Formats: sequence, C-alpha cells, structure tokens
Amino acid sequence: MKYSWLLLVLAGTLFAQTKKIKTGLTWEDYAYTMPAGVTAREVTYYSDGVACYGKIFFPKGFAASDNRPGIVLGQGWAGTHYSIEKYAARFAARGMAAMVIDYRGWGLSDGFAELARPKSLEFPDCRNCRDDQRFTRETMSVTIKRTRLIPLKMVEDYRNAISYLQGEPGIDRERIGVWGSSFAGGHSLVTAALDARVKAVVIQIPGIGGKLVQPGPYQPDAKLLEDAIRRARTGQGEEYETGYSVRRMVDVETQQAVAEYRPMHYVPRIGPRPVLIMVAENEELMKNEHHGKAAFDTLPGPKDFIVLRGITHFEAYTGEAFETGSKAAADWFEKYLAK
Repeated sequence: MKYSWLLLVLAGTLFAQTKKIKTGLTWEDYAYTMPAGVTAREVTYYSDGVACYGKIFFPKGFAASDNRPGIVLGQGWAGTHYSIEKYAARFAARGMAAMVIDYRGWGLSDGFAELARPKSLEFPDCRNCRDDQRFTRETMSVTIKRTRLIPLKMVEDYRNAISYLQGEPGIDRERIGVWGSSFAGGHSLVTAALDARVKAVVIQIPGIGGKLVQPGPYQPDAKLLEDAIRRARTGQGEEYETGYSVRRMVDVETQQAVAEYRPMHYVPRIGPRPVLIMVAENEELMKNEHHGKAAFDTLPGPKDFIVLRGITHFEAYTGEAFETGSKAAADWFEKYLAK
C-alpha cells in the first residue's frame, strides 16, 4: 500500500505521454440541443452598479405562480457563459430554473469604469465637506476595463446573481443552489460559505488550492511587489496573457489575488449544507483529488466525492463525462433542493 501513490503518479505520467491532452474548449464543445419544452431568457443583473449578463433557463410549463428551485452557474478561468449553457439546459429539463452568468468585464457583461485621465486629489481644508452631498454628477472621460481576474469580485457577481434570481417570479427564494466549474469551483464554495441563501453546492473539476495550502498571508515576490507599488502610485500596472480555450490579457495583480484566494479554507463555514465535488481522474492542472477530499470529509452535512474516470480537465465538459457530470449534479440539486 505504501507504494500505491507512487504507482498512481507513474501511471498519470505515462498517460500524459501517450495521449494528447485536451487544452481547451471549442465552439463545438459548447453546442447543445435545447431539451423539449425548456425556454431561456437573457437578462441584465447588476453587480456594484455594473450591468452584467445572465441567461435563465426555465423548465417546461414554468409559470410565475410556480415555486421552483433556482441554480446559479459560473464558468472557469477566463471563460464565459457559453461554455456552461448546456448544464443549465439539463437542470431546467429536470424542473429547476438555472441562470448562467458572465462576471463583470467578461463575455457580454459591462466592464469596470476607470477615469481615462486619473487625477490627483485636491486637499481642501475641511472635515466633511465632500460627504455632505452623497451624489454628484460630473462629465469626464472614462475607460471601460475588461478581463479582470479578481476572484472575490467574481464571488460578488455570484451573490448578486442569486439576488436577481430570487426576485424572479416563480422561483422559491428558499431553494437556491450554486454550481461552479474549474476556477468557479472555488467561487461556489466561497459563495456558499459567505451566503446563507445557498442551500446546495455542486463543483466540478475545481481549480482550487487544496487543504495543504498553508494559512497566513501570502508573501509576493519582487515582481508582484513592484507592480503593486506602481499600481498604487499611478493607477495602472503590468499585464500578461492567460487563458485556456481563449487567450486574454489580464493584470499582473491577478497573480497575487489568486495566490491569496484560498477557497478550501472556507469549507468549514459551509457547515451542514450538502456539497458534491467531481474531479477528473487524469486531472492535469491541479491535484484536487489528493488535496481536496480530506477537507470535504470534515463537512458535517451530506457530501459526495465523485471521480470522473479516464478523463482530463477539459474532457469533463464533453461526451460521456458531460453526461455523467450533469446528471450527477441534477440529481444532487433535485434531492437537496426538494421541498
């Protein structure tokens, strides 16, 4: 038994050498057939005043007088709602309303407004004069910034989407679940830990640091430190290209924000609420099966840990793995969001 982990590592290495790894998703992977009777409506929800895109999939025969459970779905690293619509369609086919979202600055959502020509503050000799008038109207040139990868901002977008979905006629406000894939696996966990409105959680192939990520503050390297100093003193920092299915430019500050983002440390705060986690057996991007299961085993409520056999990270979205994963998620929500 003491050699079992070594054998798994060797087997994984051999697998990676003998099979071409799927490194992203294509538009063909996004394709799906709308289930019979399921309908969808595009909506605008607001996150810190920014207009964000959502698309709600409704079950067959849905009416404003219904009392259906609702699910909010978020996509992974540098992704958009297109990659996860097919999951929402499957959940709607099982009688649940499902809302896919784009985070601020991604997909069809608006971005972050910044002054095109940032100015230094003036320092008048007063105490509360600027706060006496809460709203002011000014004309100025702004820049809309997109593709920011700031995890806790994305968690805010999840929570605001929950609020929007709770306001939809026909949705039971007390039966809300969250689903997240890849990087959004962490967002789903953190959302549930912070927001008591979440009653059930499903994450698949989560791109999260495991239990072995040490607590305490993250110490940035020299490059990140210099970028943080420049950003604080000038308002702008460096960028780099990232992404899997699509490459995008993002801020260097992303690296520090992600390093400080430790979703697994939020797990104890989820408490007795049911959590389902699904990982790829041949996951090549992280070690969630090795690191994550121990933390989830401590949860006092219903939990399950499913290994999607014989696949790598991006294969989870396609073929038999998609069928298995989407059915397991729908089963979980149907069971734990039932009246």
